[in-house]
Amino acid sequence: MSIVENTNLAVKTGIKPNPFIYTVQDKPELAPVVIDLNGLEVSYGDFKAVRGINLQVRQGEIFGILGPNGAGKTTTLSVIEGLLKPSAGKVQVLGLDVVKESKKIRRQIGVALQSTSFFDSLNLVELIELYAAMYNLYPTKTRIQELLERFQLKEKSRVQPKQLSGGQVQRVALLLAVINDPKIVFLDEPTTGLDPQTRRNIWDVIKELRAEGRTVVLTTHYMEEAHELCHRLAIIDQGEVIANGTPGQLINQLGADIRITVTARLPLEAVQKLPGVTKASYEGERLTVYLQDAEKSLLGLQQLALQNGQPLADLSVKQPDLEDVFLALTGRSLRT
Repeated sequence: MSIVENTNLAVKTGIKPNPFIYTVQDKPELAPVVIDLNGLEVSYGDFKAVRGINLQVRQGEIFGILGPNGAGKTTTLSVIEGLLKPSAGKVQVLGLDVVKESKKIRRQIGVALQSTSFFDSLNLVELIELYAAMYNLYPTKTRIQELLERFQLKEKSRVQPKQLSGGQVQRVALLLAVINDPKIVFLDEPTTGLDPQTRRNIWDVIKELRAEGRTVVLTTHYMEEAHELCHRLAIIDQGEVIANGTPGQLINQLGADIRITVTARLPLEAVQKLPGVTKASYEGERLTVYLQDAEKSLLGLQQLALQNGQPLADLSVKQPDLEDVFLALTGRSLRT
């Protein structure tokens, strides 16, 4: 997203953009580092949960952290948020040391957890007033209504959280995470358990947060979500960063095959000899073909089908994606 696109989005949403930020697409090398991890280690007794992580997050980007449960994601975030003291290494957020200046950091960040417990006896207006007061902020009634409207909660202003749907609860969590106008927002599994439509609505909100000039750091188990939202991401496993880059960079570095699945009875040996095909196999009537060059291989497959009088039925093509990257690097799928 360029500065012009950033401004256009602001016109549509009513958000005021920060005209001074460099977006990661425009000039990534000029965007200042807002989170800097250098040799981060965290141990619980003899168990080392985080093992020497080096990582940088730049202003104005949506940065994703992927990894199975127990990989060290939550521990790493807890250190960055100033909630957990590192065993070794140095961590700075907005130029502040997380150990020595954690209170200053917490006033400039917002956090939305995967599961948030609210005061069920309070309605949304009262919740906003309570959370704002924790930062010595006292928004007017007009400002509170503006916040509720922005997060599509205006009609629920006098409703208690326990009466809301899952998607509405997540929007409340996002609203409260930005009540102090934070520079960095941390989102832990922001769309887990939500239906596809609600999930995409939350994606729009996250993009809006970034359009304001905020930096967003999120963890997710959804590969599509990571690809859609994240400018860069890190894959963490067993307490270490095993990959770091843009989604496109990670996929291209993998060099994985395109996979075609089709219903057809073709000579397997002939399929395996087609240009660009690296592997082919049958499972019942379904033929799966792995290939490097989709155009040449598809043409050859069609010609082979014509020669054998076999139509290519139910053909599907799967490009390499982030899930392939994760499987290749860790040897297992994400565990929820």
